[in-house]
Amino acid sequence: MSKSSLSRRDFLKLTGGAVGVSTLSYYLGFRNQPGPDPKVDAPDYIDLGSGFPVFRGPYLQKNAQLAAFLFPADLAALTEFCDQTLNAVPDSPFEYVPLMSSLLVVYADMLVSSMDERDSRVGLIPETEVGFWLLTVAMQKTATGRLPHHLAWFIPYLLVDENNAIATGREVYGFNKQAASFKKVQDIQSPHFSAEVLGFEHFAPDAIARKERLLEVSSAAGQASLGQWNDWETAKSNLSDMLLPEVRSDLDDEIIAFAAQAALGNIPLVFLKQFRDATQPQKACYQAIVEAPLQIQTFHGGGFFSQPGEMSLHPLESHPLAQRLGVQENQTSSMGAWLKVDFTLGLGVEYPLI
Repeated sequence: MSKSSLSRRDFLKLTGGAVGVSTLSYYLGFRNQPGPDPKVDAPDYIDLGSGFPVFRGPYLQKNAQLAAFLFPADLAALTEFCDQTLNAVPDSPFEYVPLMSSLLVVYADMLVSSMDERDSRVGLIPETEVGFWLLTVAMQKTATGRLPHHLAWFIPYLLVDENNAIATGREVYGFNKQAASFKKVQDIQSPHFSAEVLGFEHFAPDAIARKERLLEVSSAAGQASLGQWNDWETAKSNLSDMLLPEVRSDLDDEIIAFAAQAALGNIPLVFLKQFRDATQPQKACYQAIVEAPLQIQTFHGGGFFSQPGEMSLHPLESHPLAQRLGVQENQTSSMGAWLKVDFTLGLGVEYPLI
């Protein structure tokens, strides 16, 4: 068995004998994961009767057009990033482990609104974003060791062009959202996009931030869709087939089988939510692990790309994406896909750490 990837046959062999994993997931409450008790003593959020700029959840992402490309990444860098963020505080109930040495670069253009009864009346806000998505396995900490509990998507960096989205995402969930402007995709089935940020090529006491090109992703000439999926179940199965062979083969067989089974379910997002203390700026006045469900509401279309994508990252000391995520400044994707969907980001579960 290759140490870099697994074949479909290897996965079928593992999942076919995964009765023990099914029992394990039931024992751990994988299907009905309890959340912490509601904060009954929490004060009301003061927003003066309007959601601006931090709207109440849950949230609807309508008419979303997404393009995703899978790029190889350095496993040591991904592991270090998880350890420095999600795994940095020992009171978390889970340890998040990268499931593969790859990252999805996801472009999304959509209309966003609150689903709260009051804030839904505000309307829809256009939003474009580019994010780096890492699939992890949440290992539950027990007295006898770590056991696989569920999968979770971690988004280490998310570039966004809308200020309310930055405020809401960072404050409510802990998204590491950062402001950017984009050259937007004209045809989601043949995507070409770029992002500029207010940043620093090099840090210096007298340096002045300016608009800098951060990344560009382009498709080869003649990019097209390899057929189209007619429903979300077919799309989800095909996307799982795309990701599962990328799972690290150095993990225990039980974890690999668990991942193969869990990949067909709804995978939540995971965040480190924290606020810097005003008195002791090296401290956090609040810190928690947050998980929130992401669910497809309406499927409008999708398919695999016929050609790989090409990504160029421009080195900025203020945005060290290549260094922190272990990706090359110029590289080619192994595969990619596009989607047109409506989806929701639900109410989160917070695991207070301090």
